[in-house]
Amino acid sequence: MNLTHTLELFDTPKPARVECPITAQLKGRVFYEGTYWPARLYEAAADASSALAVSSWVTVVGRQGLTLLVSPPGVTICA
Repeated sequence: MNLTHTLELFDTPKPARVECPITAQLKGRVFYEGTYWPARLYEAAADASSALAVSSWVTVVGRQGLTLLVSPPGVTICA
């Protein structure tokens, strides 16, 4: 069984609401399309000072396994 989680970027990024804080070092949780998902900052959008607070809105740009990849609003991701 292959347990490798490939990275998948979405064609159409969509909004999600932060439920547990997300930083460059720590995963958090978002509410996305009616359910809660683990989430982390996408590397292209992350820097050492990035921190996403509870109730803030983020953009879901992809996923890796069951973890959504998010970026702060207004950050452009080039795939």
